[in-house]
Amino acid sequence: MEKSYFRTIAEHFVHCSVTDFDQATLRQVGRSLVNYLGGSIYTASHQSCAELLALIKTMNPASSGQATIWADDACVAPAIAAFSNACRLSSIELNDGTKASAHPGIYVWSSVLATYQQYGGSVADVIRSVVFGYDVCTRMAMLSIERIRELGLHNPGFVGGLGAVAAAGLMRGLTIDQLCNAFGIVAALLPVCPFISFVEGATAKDLYGGWGAYLAMFAVDAAARGLTGAEHILDGIKSLNTVFQGENGKEIGIGSPYLINWLSIKQYPACFAVNPAVNAAFALQEKYDIDTAQIESVLVDSYPYSYDLNNGVGRNPNTTSGRLSLYYTVAVALIERSLTPDAFTQEKLHSPKYAELCNKITAKRHDAYGDGPKGIRACIIEIHMKDGTIYTTEYNATDVHVEYTDEMLYEKYCGLTNGILTPDQQKSIYQDAMAIARKEDLSSLLSTLQTLPKV
Repeated sequence: MEKSYFRTIAEHFVHCSVTDFDQATLRQVGRSLVNYLGGSIYTASHQSCAELLALIKTMNPASSGQATIWADDACVAPAIAAFSNACRLSSIELNDGTKASAHPGIYVWSSVLATYQQYGGSVADVIRSVVFGYDVCTRMAMLSIERIRELGLHNPGFVGGLGAVAAAGLMRGLTIDQLCNAFGIVAALLPVCPFISFVEGATAKDLYGGWGAYLAMFAVDAAARGLTGAEHILDGIKSLNTVFQGENGKEIGIGSPYLINWLSIKQYPACFAVNPAVNAAFALQEKYDIDTAQIESVLVDSYPYSYDLNNGVGRNPNTTSGRLSLYYTVAVALIERSLTPDAFTQEKLHSPKYAELCNKITAKRHDAYGDGPKGIRACIIEIHMKDGTIYTTEYNATDVHVEYTDEMLYEKYCGLTNGILTPDQQKSIYQDAMAIARKEDLSSLLSTLQTLPKV
């Protein structure tokens, strides 16, 4: 058979150098790290997923290791650290993304930093590994997204381990053959990740961020010991070609551009599916300064994918499923004119202030937007006031390009770390992350993550 796709990508990154990356790519590495740090600092200090992490810690081998779970100074095996840190970050849905519904940062940075703590390496190795991980994660998501959506699965959780194994494997110094074996091993173990866990708000959903990282660390260890995986697991006979069946992305030459250059940053701690509705609510408030106490009713006419998820959640969301709820996220957006992580606490979810407006909101399925990966992500909101006034607007995400500037990223990062880091610490860590290509090591950054206060 011809050379596998995994081998083609691996050959490029094993032989490339940081000097091959232009300033746009290096800037995105820094931005992806800032985004990872903001969410990680928030979730670690708030001790998110505490019960799940207590269970994960019981898996730590007696020999332990040199990696750490953020806000915990005990040393653990790198697989346990990557698993724990990725689960926590995934829980608040403030991840980055690229094409085709992938969230590489959770998997890639958690795995790379745990590997760096355990085995060392240069900052240049970290950067190469991160760019490799983002490329693989994005390419795999592009190949699989149509089939994954048809099957009702969670694409980031499904493909995340492939990005993590690329990043951790290169950071570990695996050869091309060993990388191909690691890809084959982790691909054979990919988690199914049905979306229903998110819809029902099951704790299992938090595993979708971490299990791929854990499997990747296992696969890298296995390949380093000489275990093998099927090289043509994506396209061979009786392979995963029924899932990775697309050609999307293969026409993009490796490095033309590096796919981390397509980095997108989540604005809100919720599923992307609610973004058009939330943005429409913000637009109406900005234009009309609506007194929410005078609202008679609200119609949220959203694209099919978003409507179906909302319909599955129903009227009683929890701290996880609420991030898919059009009723709840629109109510909060209209009342608070913001949507922040603390909106998804048990206390806020049961607040009469939000419940009253939620009960006035009706959702409608806007079939004309189209369904599936090729559907339009859009929403129309129509607000009827008690005095008879009607306010309406449409937000079409495909027509509205919002450049997530460095200033917006810094504001988001500071919003997540306020009360945890001092202003001087916030500025210093941000500047270090953005200038990662000029850093000699990451010891100061890692020390900060280990010693975070618990809120």
